Amino acid sequence: MTANDLDDLGGRIMGGCKLGKRIGKGAMGVVYLAEQLELKRPVAIKVLESGLAADPAYIERFEMEAKAAAGLNHPNIIQIYDFGCDKGIYYLVNEYIDGGTVQDLIVNHGSLPPEETVEFAIQAAKGLVAAFQAGIIHRDIKPENLMLTRNGVLKIADFGLAKSMLPGQAASESGLILGTPFYMSPEQAKGVSLDSRADIYSLGVSMYCMVIGRVPFDADSLVGVLLQQISADRPDPCALKPELPSILGSLIMRMMDRDPVNRPQNPEELLRELEAVRLILKPAAPPPSLAEVTEVAEDQHKNFQLLPAGRITRVIRVEASSEVLTRIITSIQSDSGVRIESDNPFPLNTVVEVRFREADRGEEFSGLGLVRWAAGGSMGVTFVKVQPLSKSGQSLRLSGPLAVGALTATPLHQRLLRLVYANAGQFMDLARISGSLGVGARMVEEPLSTFERLSLVKRHPDGRYELRWPKDEALQREIVLWMERNGLK
Repeated sequence: MTANDLDDLGGRIMGGCKLGKRIGKGAMGVVYLAEQLELKRPVAIKVLESGLAADPAYIERFEMEAKAAAGLNHPNIIQIYDFGCDKGIYYLVNEYIDGGTVQDLIVNHGSLPPEETVEFAIQAAKGLVAAFQAGIIHRDIKPENLMLTRNGVLKIADFGLAKSMLPGQAASESGLILGTPFYMSPEQAKGVSLDSRADIYSLGVSMYCMVIGRVPFDADSLVGVLLQQISADRPDPCALKPELPSILGSLIMRMMDRDPVNRPQNPEELLRELEAVRLILKPAAPPPSLAEVTEVAEDQHKNFQLLPAGRITRVIRVEASSEVLTRIITSIQSDSGVRIESDNPFPLNTVVEVRFREADRGEEFSGLGLVRWAAGGSMGVTFVKVQPLSKSGQSLRLSGPLAVGALTATPLHQRLLRLVYANAGQFMDLARISGSLGVGARMVEEPLSTFERLSLVKRHPDGRYELRWPKDEALQREIVLWMERNGLK
């Protein structure tokens, strides 16, 4: 049977299904719309191309798709119903998806809105979480394999290149390059061993396509594309589309990082970050009426206990980069906190520092928190960190990853961190600092303020700045790690 013969299977009964019209064609065969006769439901049947059916390796891969996807029962993964061979024709019966693919939307609309991109990515990430928990790498995530129902439910399709990460369940394929070059991770392009971070890379490229409308790398040959995946600088989607929310562009860039260490480390971590981005792009609606503060606090927000004004010494906004804000949101584990009465409550998702005193003792504390709701004269704050203030009244210190996120929020912050890292213990005046960074003195004021708040810089009465190495060991480790990741150590 030739490849063209696969176009003439309409009306044939195969695997208890009556084949109808051809609805697609891929690298491995043809897809038909069919009816599963016993259950009277529409299904899609993928038929392996006859030339490939003569190759045991392709038959094995075709069967692998059936077994891999059949073991994954998840709303965001296409369901496999059956697999078999009928008179030399290998077929796969799976769920019929009636809404096209994400690629169809990109082709028809040019690009997708940020909110829609994040929603699709969240659904894809949920499917990848299920695959990850089952020990499976998909290895061919791309917009064409992200199928959509008419109700907007996304389902990951085509597990033909899936590979088990579980010991003893799959032979090593090191040295083989399998997948679609335009969406392939650098490690996949090199033919080395993979883990779930390869799928995260491919989903990042898919998200890039959603927001920009084209792949980040293209060339005259597939080899050229692979070389770009391995060594070329990643194009920043925010540079191409300035109106794109920076927090989304930053996440896409991290997902597409050449080094798997710098990406979200597994689909579960990615899902948390995507949900945090969604919360920022589409924050929860505030209570409906400003006049219903008491009812809101006692009903919808009953877990937010009043922090009496007499115990509060200060409430201030803390400037936080998109990355820091994402980390704070993902660290919140409950819908509880304190209710603070204020004539001018901060907006939703504002990072705040609240200084307050214990009711039965004079010790003052500082809490870093996020505004979860605001209405009229009240706002609810969930703390992510609370610590006693030092005797000097020193402000709350961010530590570890949160602090590094603030220290590297912009390229100017990053250059200042390198300067402090290389010159800790020295004194510099403002002119020398700004000259070392190649910017005007006024440009340095905000980064210096951030560094001073985190104790990496201290301004002395004579106007000079002391560059310091932090005492916080967690922050030390994170700075060194950041330097190593960026090749600066």
